[in-house]
Amino acid sequence: ALLRWLLPSLLALLLSACAGAGSNRLMAEGKTATSLSSVGHYGKGIGISEFYVNGTWGGNQHGWGGGGSTVCCVSLPRTTGSPTLVTVKWRTYRTGVSEELWHEATVPVHFSVPPGDGDGLKVHFLPGHRVEVWYARIGLWDPEYPGPPYPRPPAPDYVPLPDEKPEPGKGK
Repeated sequence: ALLRWLLPSLLALLLSACAGAGSNRLMAEGKTATSLSSVGHYGKGIGISEFYVNGTWGGNQHGWGGGGSTVCCVSLPRTTGSPTLVTVKWRTYRTGVSEELWHEATVPVHFSVPPGDGDGLKVHFLPGHRVEVWYARIGLWDPEYPGPPYPRPPAPDYVPLPDEKPEPGKGK
């Protein structure tokens, strides 16, 4: 009976951490919490088995399009007077070869609206194992979204970099 009451209470407490700056008493002074999601621009034959932003787990991601989890929460400064940098760490896997690789990059957050006014942090996984991180009011599928355009089908094949295993039968 205690467990039946305790689990929902703990879940409600964790979810309230992303409720916003006004009601969020768990955030450090001068910080706000936002959700985290992702989109893949790699192509087919590759995926992201897990990723992290400043140590916060972000889920997994297909190599092309949406499908990443939306999780809570990443801490951002309430004001953006100077560039806000985040560290993104992610692990890719390729379906045609037995290869998993870790990648890490520290990149600026591109703000199109002030922190607290947007639709969450969006991580874009781009070809060449690059990432861009955006914070905007409008969603990824909106043509006015300021970040990289949402990937539309058909997905291209993933092209391995010179230091990665070639696809079987395609040579290096």
